[in-house]
Amino acid sequence: MSKNHLQVTRFALDLRSMTVASTTRAPKRLSSIVSALCLLLASLVAVIFAGYPMYVIRPFREQTPAALDRALWVLLYNRLPLLILACLIATLALLLWRRTGWGARLLLVPAMVMAVIAAAFSWINPYEHMFHPLGAPHYIPAQQAAIAVSRGGESRAYPIREMGYHHVVNDRLHQLPIVVTY
Repeated sequence: MSKNHLQVTRFALDLRSMTVASTTRAPKRLSSIVSALCLLLASLVAVIFAGYPMYVIRPFREQTPAALDRALWVLLYNRLPLLILACLIATLALLLWRRTGWGARLLLVPAMVMAVIAAAFSWINPYEHMFHPLGAPHYIPAQQAAIAVSRGGESRAYPIREMGYHHVVNDRLHQLPIVVTY
C-alpha cells in the first residue's frame, strides 16, 4: 500500500467517526429543545391562567355572569397551582440547563421568567392598585360639577372629576348606607 492510499483511508475513517458523533448529538439537541419548548408552553399556560381573571374583570367592559363566575373562581383558587407550577418549571429548567446548548437555554430563560411572573401576579390584585380610595372628605368650589345627595337635612356632594375615575362611592348619609354611581 502506498502512503497516499493510507492517508485517504485514515481520512475516510475520520469522516465516518465524525458522522456517527454528529448523528448521535442531533437527537440529544433536538430532545433538549423539545423539552425546553414544553416548559415554555407550560409557562404560557401559567401566564394565561394568571391573566384570565384580569382579562374578564377589566373595567369598562361588559361581563357575562358565567365568565365573571369563572374568573372569580380562578382568582380564588389560582395561587397554589401557579406557585407549584412555577417551582416545577424552574426546577426542571435548572436541571435541563446543564445538559442543553444555547438554543434550548434561550427557551428556558423566558420559561422560568414567565412562570415566576405568573405566580407573582396571582398574589397581586391589580384593581386595588388601579382604583385608589377617595380619601378624606373635602370642600369643593361651587363652580365644580358634582353629584349631590340629600336626605333628612344632611347632604353630600361628590365631584364629577373623581366620580369619573372611581365610578362608585359607598358612603353613609343620615345613618343609612348609600351607593352613588356615575
